[in-house]
Amino acid sequence: MEEGLMIYSLFFFNSLLFEFKTLLNICNPCVRFTNLVIMKDYLTLAETAEIFGKSKETLRRWDKEGILNAVREPVSNYRVYRKFDVQTLLGNLFEDVIEDDVSNYVEPQHEYSVLELFAGGGGLAIGLEKAGLKCIALNEMVKWACQTLRKNRPHWHVLEADIKEFDFSEYSGKADVVTSGFPCQAFSYAGKKLGLNDARGTLFYEFARVVQEVKPAICIGENVRGLLQGLYEFLAGTL
Repeated sequence: MEEGLMIYSLFFFNSLLFEFKTLLNICNPCVRFTNLVIMKDYLTLAETAEIFGKSKETLRRWDKEGILNAVREPVSNYRVYRKFDVQTLLGNLFEDVIEDDVSNYVEPQHEYSVLELFAGGGGLAIGLEKAGLKCIALNEMVKWACQTLRKNRPHWHVLEADIKEFDFSEYSGKADVVTSGFPCQAFSYAGKKLGLNDARGTLFYEFARVVQEVKPAICIGENVRGLLQGLYEFLAGTL
């Protein structure tokens, strides 16, 4: 009860500063500083939802069920949460976690290698690198993206040019995986959905060509869902 009165008093004082800041000649930075001091021990509903990775509706339910109680900011009547309560609940959530000392790590039989097409800034290549695969070459035509690749991974072999200018047969038997993030705009539901009738959509054929030249054990094409519809329509028209 005392804490509630204290919170109300602080917020009420803060609201008075806003109402009478002109009369009292109080500058905006002073008001903002006062608000910051008051709120330093509290979190908004949005901030708390982000911390827990839950929806705002879930937090409202937690409030009703007594899992995490909110207090009301008197001026706006918005929910705010005590940082201490949030930290306490986070601790309770992890208290029952049992550490599993059994690993699913499997020692690879040999070093697996990747040939990356349409590499961009290297996001997919880095992910595969973290999974233990070695990137033996990357193809990208945008010079700024190539500069990024060379800056972040100086040891990577970056092939800077249009994919159509390269014959990748030399990587046959050397690349276990061929990955490609070929352009998705032609297949995206947000665009004109021209599919393979869009010049950008035809770059899918370059990915297919490289797969034929390299003959990897695995090929990965990263694209949007609309690609499936575009390929279905293409196959239906050729059968």
